[in-house]
Amino acid sequence: MDRIPRHTYYLWTIGCQMNKADSSRLEDALAQHGYASVPAPDQASLLILNTCVVRQSAEDKVIGRMQSLRPLVNDGEMRDLVVLGCFVENVADLHARYPFVAGFYAPSDIEGVMRFVAARDNPQAIQTAAIEPSSRIAEMVSISYGCDHHCTYCIVQLRRGAQRSRPVHEICQDVERLVARGAREITLLGQNVDAYGQDLPDKPDLADILLNIHDIPGLLRIRFLTSHPRDLSQRIIDIAASLPKVCEAWELPVQSGDDQVLKRMARGYTAAHYRELVAHIRAAEPQSAINTDIIVGFPGESDEQFLCSLEMVRELRFDMVHVAAYSVRPGTVAAAWPDDVQPQVKEARRSAVEELQTEIARERNAVELGRIVQVLVDGRQKGRWRGRTRTNHLVFFADERQWLGRLVNVRITWAGPWSLIGDAVSSIDIPCCTA
Repeated sequence: MDRIPRHTYYLWTIGCQMNKADSSRLEDALAQHGYASVPAPDQASLLILNTCVVRQSAEDKVIGRMQSLRPLVNDGEMRDLVVLGCFVENVADLHARYPFVAGFYAPSDIEGVMRFVAARDNPQAIQTAAIEPSSRIAEMVSISYGCDHHCTYCIVQLRRGAQRSRPVHEICQDVERLVARGAREITLLGQNVDAYGQDLPDKPDLADILLNIHDIPGLLRIRFLTSHPRDLSQRIIDIAASLPKVCEAWELPVQSGDDQVLKRMARGYTAAHYRELVAHIRAAEPQSAINTDIIVGFPGESDEQFLCSLEMVRELRFDMVHVAAYSVRPGTVAAAWPDDVQPQVKEARRSAVEELQTEIARERNAVELGRIVQVLVDGRQKGRWRGRTRTNHLVFFADERQWLGRLVNVRITWAGPWSLIGDAVSSIDIPCCTA
């Protein structure tokens, strides 16, 4: 008899919000199938890796994690290891290189994983029950998969394919079902949410989804990501600003502040256009938080071109900057170009952006001291309640009352660059909270 319970699983996730959403769906499906999550791989009979290869460092982590699990797969406990996500390409080759892996599944192929699980438990079963959501406070709903852009550094289009938008009514049904089960905040996900619907017959856009889900009883907040400067329209900005449940928080990657670098990246916009979009967002919603992504050390990036990115950070004062050093992704256009920025230069540029942004974030958050902010509580961490403001800033507060899933006014008593601490002042009584 196996020492490890058969219906236990360990799930490891790396990468973007889309991967996190896929893992949440997979957790729900496994729970419906009678599986229980365990915190360590040696306690599980099913090991699942949801993977990312957007940068070389991520791919190295995936390979390292796979290899670290190999002894467990071969220890006689009847364990299975399956790999899901953007690492998966050319399955036959992967099986040859990693024969200890029981199955490889493309990004977002939750149904494929669950067919494996069903067959694992019952070789005659090839179908699974419908995937039902759990009762998390903040949930994510994918509105599209894949991407139609061909940024020269990006592997996402190669691994996730062309954009495939889901019908509006199907998205609304998912949101309604999640809210009925306890979700209070929904994040709409896509590799490029601003291009949503361009591949559908009636050409709906993100604004149409926002309008359709806004009045669902019990839903308190709506977020969306990731936006693309090439596709973001004034209609989306205006509709988002007009709907009270839509949070004033934007994920708008710029990638570079230099026009020549943007052109080589095939981003489809200029630095001036990006600045105009930020101005439009802040005109519509002055308190908006704007996060961005920047790549440093792209092939051919000069010191002067890097300084354009640094100046953009200094000028626009983002709430957060996700900065990464360029790494070659096989199969992309840029992979054929010389990776001519030295590693130590890339690291110096990355550190310069991080240091500047930490200073900006500390200054921006310092103005919150003494203010009262609205927080949606989504859990507890180290003895404190944890939640986020409408602008997606992380807030902690200690209180003996039950706040999970509720809106609370918190007076900020401490402010760091990446989180805030405060005291609960009062609840925000909204009838739909108990729907």
